[in-house]
Amino acid sequence: MSSSEVSIVAIVQPSPGKMERLKEIISEAIEWIRDNEPDTLEFSLYECASEDGVQLSMVEKYASQAAMDRHEASEHYQEFFKSMTDENLIARPPTMSKGIFVSSLRR
Repeated sequence: MSSSEVSIVAIVQPSPGKMERLKEIISEAIEWIRDNEPDTLEFSLYECASEDGVQLSMVEKYASQAAMDRHEASEHYQEFFKSMTDENLIARPPTMSKGIFVSSLRR
């Protein structure tokens, strides 16, 4: 694993009654990314309990900063965020943490 890898952890709070639709469009985005972004090394979706109810967490890993920049600049990415806004799928803007890869365990 290269030290040039960068990651994002994004947490989204679904609007009431919108969880299933939000999971659907994120899952569709993951399929598109798998087929079109070879430098996206991981894009995982988790459903997590929180004080605010159930949230979705996305863990994203890119081969480099340039790969992440390409992902964020893509038309598909822009359309994804537009859909979340237009359909009122999230209660507030996502919380996003970006960082460089340090270590992991995956079996």
